[in-house]
Amino acid sequence: MRPAWGKQMSSIVKPGGYLIILAFPTDAPKDVGPPYGIDENIHSEVLGEGWEKLIDRIPDNSSESHVGRDRLMVWRKQ
Repeated sequence: MRPAWGKQMSSIVKPGGYLIILAFPTDAPKDVGPPYGIDENIHSEVLGEGWEKLIDRIPDNSSESHVGRDRLMVWRKQ
C-alpha cells in the first residue's frame, strides 16, 4: 500500500506545500508485524520526483518504547 500512499500524498499536497511525517518503527524492515519496520529510503521512493526532504531527524521527545525508533521528516513539494 505504500506506493498508493505516495500517489495520494502527491495528489493532495500542492506545489510549495509541506508533508510532515512521523515514521515508526525505523527498525530494519521485517515480514512480520504490525508494526512493520520502515526502510529509511521508502518515503523518497514512494513519493517520487518533485519532493525535497527538508528535515530528517530523531525527535527530541518520544514515548519510552519509541526512543531511537521513530523519525520526524518534513518534505516540501516542488
